[in-house]
Amino acid sequence: PRRLCRLPGQTQAELEGFRMNLDTAHVLVVGAGLMGAGIAQVAAQAGHEVALFDTRDGAAEAAKAKLAATLDGLVAKGKLSAEAVAATLARIKPVAALQPADLVIEAIVENLDVKRTLFAELEALLPDEAVIATNTSSISVT
Repeated sequence: PRRLCRLPGQTQAELEGFRMNLDTAHVLVVGAGLMGAGIAQVAAQAGHEVALFDTRDGAAEAAKAKLAATLDGLVAKGKLSAEAVAATLARIKPVAALQPADLVIEAIVENLDVKRTLFAELEALLPDEAVIATNTSSISVT
């Protein structure tokens, strides 16, 4: 069973009313650097459709190409099948703009103002049920 976490100010009734099937969630990864690409890979390998977005022109496409080369190396070593790699890569779609998703994971620059701007854009774009997660390593999220 999935465990839900209550946010400050959220009632137990609100928490119990929230349900999402994470097994079929469409994922948006924001930030196509090393961490973002790795998150996209893991989500795609788990069977999720993944949109990969970065504000830098060509960054999402470059991240997918680098990921393809890495995965091809694992095929050559016998760690993954060519079919599994093809399926994983087919699930990752570089996108030119933010788009609605069930689960959004941000992996952008560690700059609070930039993250706040992104979260405001996501709040305006996403349905209420969407989950927004951060991959921050140095900024408190509480």
